Amino acid sequence: MRRAEQKQEARRRILDAAARQLREEGLAGAGVQRVMEEAGLTHGGFYAHFDSKQQLVGEALKTALERARERLLAGGGTPGRERRGRILRRYLSRAHRDGPGAGCPLPSTSADVARAPAAVRRAYDDELRKIIACFEAELADLSAEDVHAHAIGTLALCVGSLLLARATPDPVLSDDILNSCRRFAAGAEETTEHEHQNRRL
Repeated sequence: MRRAEQKQEARRRILDAAARQLREEGLAGAGVQRVMEEAGLTHGGFYAHFDSKQQLVGEALKTALERARERLLAGGGTPGRERRGRILRRYLSRAHRDGPGAGCPLPSTSADVARAPAAVRRAYDDELRKIIACFEAELADLSAEDVHAHAIGTLALCVGSLLLARATPDPVLSDDILNSCRRFAAGAEETTEHEHQNRRL
């Protein structure tokens, strides 16, 4: 493997390790020492790839959010209620709740990002807008005037639900939060469609 390829592979391993730690522990979890150890590299080699921890966090957050977007929308199919139901079931599931290291970083990082340096907040904002746009695309069968608000509302419901479900130590309550929010999201969509039909009458 050529030197440039080795450097690129090392950088990928660093970002993968940092992204996993962000998902599990928030922004504070991506400590340089731990990230480099998980990547199988020496601490001293960090600055060959990144100028600062802030740059690492911004790029790792971007990486984590890009992958969350890809996983969330995996499976193909035509946008519609059935596909949206699959997305909600995937996001608001026990597997996602219990496996934060491979999941969406929004529940674990959003509170930290609000207090983070500007560069990190910009990276978060860029990816958040892309996720909202993806949700909007999934709602293409709804009235155009409803799409933006419904996309943001659904995303906020998903993130908040997962945050609460992970926070409570009671597994029964945690499952109840996930199940109730899935039903609420489905009901909100039915209400939106009903209101749209009434406006057309």
